[in-house]
Amino acid sequence: MRAEEKRKIREAAIGTIFLLIGTVCFASKSIWIKWAFEMGADPDAVLLYRQLFAVPLFWLIFLLYRPPMPDGMKKGDRWRACVAGVFCFFLSPLLDFIGLNHVSAMVERILLMSCPIFVIVFTACRDRKMVTIQDLFTVLAVMFALFFALGGWDNKLFQANMIGSACILLSSAVYAGYLVLSGRLVHQIGGIRLNAYGMTAAGAAMMLYIGIKSTIGLNIPIAAYPPAVYGLFVLIAVVTTVIPFVLMLEGIKRIGAQRAAIISMAGPVLTIFYGALFLGERLRLIQAIGCTAVFLIITGMEYRKLKRGKK
Repeated sequence: MRAEEKRKIREAAIGTIFLLIGTVCFASKSIWIKWAFEMGADPDAVLLYRQLFAVPLFWLIFLLYRPPMPDGMKKGDRWRACVAGVFCFFLSPLLDFIGLNHVSAMVERILLMSCPIFVIVFTACRDRKMVTIQDLFTVLAVMFALFFALGGWDNKLFQANMIGSACILLSSAVYAGYLVLSGRLVHQIGGIRLNAYGMTAAGAAMMLYIGIKSTIGLNIPIAAYPPAVYGLFVLIAVVTTVIPFVLMLEGIKRIGAQRAAIISMAGPVLTIFYGALFLGERLRLIQAIGCTAVFLIITGMEYRKLKRGKK
């Protein structure tokens, strides 16, 4: 075997390992957050400290990689990146964290998988085109499956999941809007620069949000937690936010975005496994059927997209 072939095999193996570790780390996010909630942390405080610890690390990544200034970058792209970051790193996770305080980590991750159906709808609205029959069927099938995932005709269970699920679905919709509107930005300014600008803007938005809540009398406890909770905040920022970003970045460089996307599909399954193992969460039979259906429909849809992309 030639040296060049050995090098390619080694690079592919390293890239795959990076992506697997990154997927495992990202999938654990809900578990760490749930533990923080159990120890008395407020959702707003979790998000605030996640951003405070993550912002300097993203800028450190920016300095280490030193991405060149893209030729097509426009003056207003920095501001667009900041606005996109407010949606991606502030509004979407804020709604997600609030919802996660009311539902299990298993249900939360499955609900977040609804993002592609919002992308379908928002893209159709943006392009002023009719949704295809296949996409319409996918959207309706996912909505029906989500109904079962939330409890189906078990009114007591469905109502218990209602508030949290509404927040998480709204979070998914906000993130889908971010993906649709910022698709060009990623190519214009690069993922590293977009994340650094976006996370910084989101941190500023979070500080403003907490300041407004404090002004109107809705004080948020942010400095009264035991040391262990602050340790969880660091882990949430580093292990489930920054490390996955770096590992995904390095993995994609070695094996490509399409293979990386296939590996990342294991994320929801890992979250469900973590929820059962570390939180003792269990799904009712009707929820398990709904969650399985959502996973299979969304995964199948994304896999078909990847196959079309290869062609």
